[in-house]
Amino acid sequence: MFIINIFQKLVRNIRMLICRFTANFMYTKILLLFISLSIVNVSCNLTKNIPENKDLLIKNKVIIQYNNINSQKPDFSEKDIEQILKPRLNTKIFGIPLKLIIYNSVNPEKIKNIELKKTKKCEAEKNKKLKYINKKLRHFDKETDNLSSETSKYKHLTNKISKLQNRYDKITQKTCKEKHWTRRLGEAPVLYNLNNEYRNKNKIQIFLKEKGFYDFNINSKIKSEKNNPKKITVEYIVKIENSHKIKNIYYNINDQRIKSVVLNDTAHSAIKIGENLDINNMENERERLASLIRDKGYYNFSKDFITFSADTVSKNKQDDLWLIIKKDTSQISNNIYKRYKIKNVYIYPYFKARKALTDKNAYFLSHDTLIYYDKNDKKYFFLYNQMPRINPKAIIRGIFIKAGDYYNLNDVNATYRYLVSLPVIQIANVKFTETENDNDSDTVAWLNCEIRLTQSKLQSTNTTAELTNTSGNFGVGGTFSYIHNNIFRNAGVLNVGTKLAFKRLTKNKSYLPSNTSAFFNSEEYGVNFSLDFPRLLAPVPLKKFFKRRNPKTVIAANYNFLQRPDYTYTVAGGNIGYYWNSSQTISHAFLPVTADVVDLRNSTQEFRDLIKILQLEDTYETHFVFGTSYKFTLNNQFIKGKKNTFLFTFNIKLAGNSLSAVMKALDKPQENGSYRINNIVFAQFIKEDIELRFHKKLSRENDKIAFRLFTGAALPYGNLKVIPFGERYFAGGASSVRAWQSRTLGPGSYSLSDTLNSYPNQTADIRLEANIEYRMKLFWKLEGALFVDAGNIWAINDEDIRPGAKFNFNTFYKEIAVGTGYGLRFDFGFVLLRADMGLKLFDPSLPVNNRWVYRYKKFGYDDWTFYLAIGYPF
Repeated sequence: MFIINIFQKLVRNIRMLICRFTANFMYTKILLLFISLSIVNVSCNLTKNIPENKDLLIKNKVIIQYNNINSQKPDFSEKDIEQILKPRLNTKIFGIPLKLIIYNSVNPEKIKNIELKKTKKCEAEKNKKLKYINKKLRHFDKETDNLSSETSKYKHLTNKISKLQNRYDKITQKTCKEKHWTRRLGEAPVLYNLNNEYRNKNKIQIFLKEKGFYDFNINSKIKSEKNNPKKITVEYIVKIENSHKIKNIYYNINDQRIKSVVLNDTAHSAIKIGENLDINNMENERERLASLIRDKGYYNFSKDFITFSADTVSKNKQDDLWLIIKKDTSQISNNIYKRYKIKNVYIYPYFKARKALTDKNAYFLSHDTLIYYDKNDKKYFFLYNQMPRINPKAIIRGIFIKAGDYYNLNDVNATYRYLVSLPVIQIANVKFTETENDNDSDTVAWLNCEIRLTQSKLQSTNTTAELTNTSGNFGVGGTFSYIHNNIFRNAGVLNVGTKLAFKRLTKNKSYLPSNTSAFFNSEEYGVNFSLDFPRLLAPVPLKKFFKRRNPKTVIAANYNFLQRPDYTYTVAGGNIGYYWNSSQTISHAFLPVTADVVDLRNSTQEFRDLIKILQLEDTYETHFVFGTSYKFTLNNQFIKGKKNTFLFTFNIKLAGNSLSAVMKALDKPQENGSYRINNIVFAQFIKEDIELRFHKKLSRENDKIAFRLFTGAALPYGNLKVIPFGERYFAGGASSVRAWQSRTLGPGSYSLSDTLNSYPNQTADIRLEANIEYRMKLFWKLEGALFVDAGNIWAINDEDIRPGAKFNFNTFYKEIAVGTGYGLRFDFGFVLLRADMGLKLFDPSLPVNNRWVYRYKKFGYDDWTFYLAIGYPF
């Protein structure tokens, strides 16, 4: 508690200091002048330690000029070429070579002397340690000379000697070459080298040919800065003409079966007539055809046996392209063109890799064999060396490699995907070995398949703790969960979790403290339960469709209790959901049944008066939500090598329609215009939201631009004219518009009256948000971020009487709040800690002519918001 109080005071003092500093315009002018002079001074000092005959390379610039281009311009730009040029320039942060400045900040002679002293000190300490260990080793050697090797003391001493020897070896291997802090954090100047210029021309030449451009001219010239001639830019002028196009595609394949495979799938070819003679497209075609051919049983085939040949000397730049797959008479070639069938499938459900390596023969001989037949009478050999825990059916369900079938790479990949999706399986390895040919065929051979499964822990627990701070609202919390990875012995997962959280809430009006005596005035408890089944528990006709899509059925239930100073809120519910993947990047979640009972009680008179004034009583009454939801996700963020990545999600939820139809069919009476079940009104609405996240890598390594767009709307109708509290949108917070505290922004231009001294709880039916963030690598594990957030929430109909709350197409863009700020992130690999400071720029709750905050007032305490969080905001 003491640490929390100290931290809270520290944050407030920092805010007050920043506000007082920015409040005085004269200080701002002095700061800008100081920064400008510093930049000029630094710019002059960047080359002070560069030798006389060397120059600092500040830029590699590419200029593309087009000669006789009569078709569309190439699909690459100057930036694409600049990224392949060497050497990499000195790192810049906001255009300032900060690491180079650090490197040059201390005199090189002084650094050399400091490093020499540190190295000598390190060598002395190293020799001292080695001398001490040698002394101990000699002492223990003398003691062991008079002892029998069978005695416990002898074994104890030899263990000590072994440890000391290992320590001695580690110290010996340590190199004493101490670096000055400017060399560790800084970056040496990147110098111009004529050889690099020649190499870069060659790189550009290769790049252009790979894109289909064979007629070009590359020149280079050096430009020096007027104020500092030792800072140079190398310009590469690239003149290109029309690219070479593919006129015809011919296939030279002397194996007729493979030829038919290739020709039957030309519709999916990566190379097309009329397109550029692009080597990248040819490489993609080689990989596609190799996978296609291996799917037909050609186990030993690879893309190395596919080549291309093109005649690029044609005057009209229309070239014939030959795709070649040739078979010779060698034994290697014969094996490549054989189709392989699966003879037997052996499964080791409890494979121990370490034992298999150390005691290979004895380990494999220690297994007993269980023969298992699937519903199609396909035979599998299960090899056990302990009591089986997983039902063989749970493993066989996702194994698509079957005895008697031709080898198929798609089947292998589908089997991998299924096995690694099971939490009870830690490592899955599928291995093929060639075996004797039963029919001595020259065209068909046989493979044995071994599937080795290393299991993870059967049961586990997980405990987490967190500390949060949102605009001075401090909170602590924790979760505990128990996981069983093989419930019912069918590879199902049981997850039971609990959570506990305490938070300090402050009121809207100048962030006044609560009138409660305890530090924490908000408590939250919860328990959740889920059962995951690695299959589709659904009608039979759907099972075949979903089989290769890693389907999962989840049955879940939860209960949450939230006690705030102004009301108590409980939610009890459950759902049944189906989850599956339709491709590597596309996933789906369909919940045919979702049910929640939301109960609001123990509200204060102050809160009841507030919702009465705003006519929001229906929103906060006890209600029942019964419906269906679907979520579509398109995500390529986990694919390695992608320069630009994105995440797209679409959510839709329908509630109350089935209940309303049943009530009408049963001719049930309405009460105040709504049907009720056990005196609880049920909600009826449609809710949709779309989110897009886009990450673009920049030319500077580890830097990127992150963009997010969110749109969502919920429309009530039928049985309840408003959206229930738990389904409404809110804005502000650590992953939203960060200049506003959570639930304090909006709706629209509505401003909570100063006389309504309430806790933050602004919600509505429509939400629009856009965020853009520049993320930069600073040094060590520290990252920086500059961000701009914009967004708001609005009411969708006239049921909400708050002034300015309703969405209007003609005015909504004038009510979009804008905030900016800066953040620091500490990336430790296993966790990323984030600290963001948001500043209000445009506040729609202010009078129309005074919404740009910096124009009409000095920045104050209420205009800053500070967050501590875990993970990136988006």
